Amino acid sequence: MKRKLVFLVLVPLLWSCKQKTDVVTPKQEIKKEKEVIKLSPIIREIALFADISLTDSTNVNTLVHFRSIDKEGMMESISMEEAVSLYRRTLKSGESNALPIFEIKNTDYTVLLALEKGYGGTIWGKLLVDRTTLEIKKIEFDHKAESEGYGDGISFSSFENQFVGAKIDFEANTFALNQAGKTVVKGNTAIDGISGATTTSAATIKMVNDGLKKHRNYLKK
Repeated sequence: MKRKLVFLVLVPLLWSCKQKTDVVTPKQEIKKEKEVIKLSPIIREIALFADISLTDSTNVNTLVHFRSIDKEGMMESISMEEAVSLYRRTLKSGESNALPIFEIKNTDYTVLLALEKGYGGTIWGKLLVDRTTLEIKKIEFDHKAESEGYGDGISFSSFENQFVGAKIDFEANTFALNQAGKTVVKGNTAIDGISGATTTSAATIKMVNDGLKKHRNYLKK
């Protein structure tokens, strides 16, 4: 009788243990999603200007080499964050002891920044330059407070396109300014100024000519 009772107790227990060993608990893999850091609007602006495709997951450092150049022409490599900060501070203050340089890797192209005081405030320009041929491939101007219908014309493609294709001259002015049939600024490539905006037109020509010369050490290295 005792043997039967022991048998009846052991059989359910053994069966229960077998069932438990048959159940395999799957290991849950915890995948840490890679943190996506949104790119600065300034980086997106530079990338769009230089025709570079970017997403928030792009490692910009594989595409762009960031540098700075000071008033004495001394250069140094800087981080993307430092370049963005320098770009922002320069446009905000309208002046800077150094300028950011955005060198496009695996190409001959680089993006330079130039700025000057216009009629109503700071004006600035982004220049896409071929470092080998010293040719200006693209240029975009912008401003803080130039007169609507007059000085704001520097940001129109009809004005900007006049600069494209010019070869940089470090010894003389790369660009001249013709205003109302007269040569206001002497230089190699003549630019027709904006009607009714002589001050802004002259400031833009000065900005580009002086800005290119500031980058002499970089472009001639």
